[in-house]
Amino acid sequence: MRQAIRTMLQIPGPQGMLEAKMNRVVETGRGFIVMCHPHPAYGGNLNDRVLETLSDQAVQLGLSTLAFNVAGVGASVGHTESAATAAKDLAAVINHIEASEGVTPKLLGYSFGAITVLEYASTRQNLETLLIAPVLALGSQSLSEQAVMSGQVIVGSLDTFAQPHTLGARFDPSSVQLIEGADHFFNGYDGALSRAAEPFFNGT
Repeated sequence: MRQAIRTMLQIPGPQGMLEAKMNRVVETGRGFIVMCHPHPAYGGNLNDRVLETLSDQAVQLGLSTLAFNVAGVGASVGHTESAATAAKDLAAVINHIEASEGVTPKLLGYSFGAITVLEYASTRQNLETLLIAPVLALGSQSLSEQAVMSGQVIVGSLDTFAQPHTLGARFDPSSVQLIEGADHFFNGYDGALSRAAEPFFNGT
């Protein structure tokens, strides 16, 4: 079993310092994944269970992870009004990783966090993104106007927030993985979620 060293960080953001948690693999790793949490208005933060589950999986596959609190959550300074605002925090975190580690990280977001990733990815090409149960209604007007969106998607068949039928119309159907029986929170489906994410972590 791979081991990781967990450290808490403070990263400069557009409104002030951002609180972040890094799990760095002990031996030579295969890169980084930055993880974005669900909506702060509903308790979303860097300790989200789904993100923790996927972080553990990524570490076992040799990837270091970094989750962060958007502005106004935990010790992160400022206020988050929307996913577009959160995307500015994400940009600062990515800049930090690129400067300190010399690599462009993969991006993973869950629910509101997936929309944060989409908002950022709309400004930059050639990013590897995994979107867990993205709630498209939380996106900006410019994002909603995109006819086709890119990224790997995982969603539960019973998710009434992300609405699988809607995602199938906005993404390449081959990029959308459906977990039968799971809802938006994936309770009882941690194993299925980890297995679905494994190809993304492995770069396949």
